Amino acid sequence: MCQIEMRISVVLPVLNRQALGERALRSAVAQGVDGTEIIVVDDGSEPPFELPSDIATKANVRLIRFDTNRGESVARNTGVGAAVAAWIAFLDSDDYWPANTLQARLECAELAWRNEPDRMILYVAAFVVDNKRTGRQSLRIPRESKSVVDFASGCWFAPGSTSLFRKETFDVVGPFDPMLPRLADLDWFLRFALQGGQVKVWDGLAAVVETGPKPRLSALESSARHLHAKYSKAGARPLAPQSLRRLDAYLDIERASIFAARGSWFKTLFYLGRSIWRVPRLTIHLECFWHYGALPASIEPAGSPDLVLR
Repeated sequence: MCQIEMRISVVLPVLNRQALGERALRSAVAQGVDGTEIIVVDDGSEPPFELPSDIATKANVRLIRFDTNRGESVARNTGVGAAVAAWIAFLDSDDYWPANTLQARLECAELAWRNEPDRMILYVAAFVVDNKRTGRQSLRIPRESKSVVDFASGCWFAPGSTSLFRKETFDVVGPFDPMLPRLADLDWFLRFALQGGQVKVWDGLAAVVETGPKPRLSALESSARHLHAKYSKAGARPLAPQSLRRLDAYLDIERASIFAARGSWFKTLFYLGRSIWRVPRLTIHLECFWHYGALPASIEPAGSPDLVLR
């Protein structure tokens, strides 16, 4: 029997999210793109993550299991390292892909690659933000950029579930930093930009991104200290002053967001004010890195007809 050559590897890390992880997995399997392999990395879930019985027998789905939690960076690095396809896509376990989105995105990226091969291009797409805390939903279409300043300003393009790039890009940029319990994607894409990377946008809807509880403050502070040390003047990859101010201003927004969720308004205003002092502006966001589109009346996760976003 002829073996299908893999075109794209989907990397899906999961930790203690059986139901959500299964929803994400089904949405990837149901895309129906020939030459797709899906690599699920169970990052020490308790109980262990189980592949649904109707998916476990599929030859293009693999499960890699860690006995202990090693962190999302290691999980992603492991998934990319195990990938055999030329293209890599990430999908976070609490997000999902609507039906019939991966084929169009992949064809767009493949056509661009044939016309002008460039391993330092990241292809992203529109996404719906579904805020479970507030009940609000919005459709965002990110803007294109190749500015290091922009990449230092946060991950405005939902890298965990809309990113599509060549596997050799990972060889150039290097692995995700396991020293970062938070914001490892911000660090990776900032390194990507420092080496000439740029974002291209397919403006179709690619993913529904759910935002849940805020992370632990200790995890954020540990990551913030590590990032500042890495990119400050004395660090291994010093940023230009404007980019470093942007990074520090963004980290203060993250701090303010955590305290706002806790109802600690004095600290919220302190960190938000410090962020605005670092980068003067009239909005909470450092810039408007996206524009808003019309929110679909309903979005059904591919492969899960009983789960509908309304």
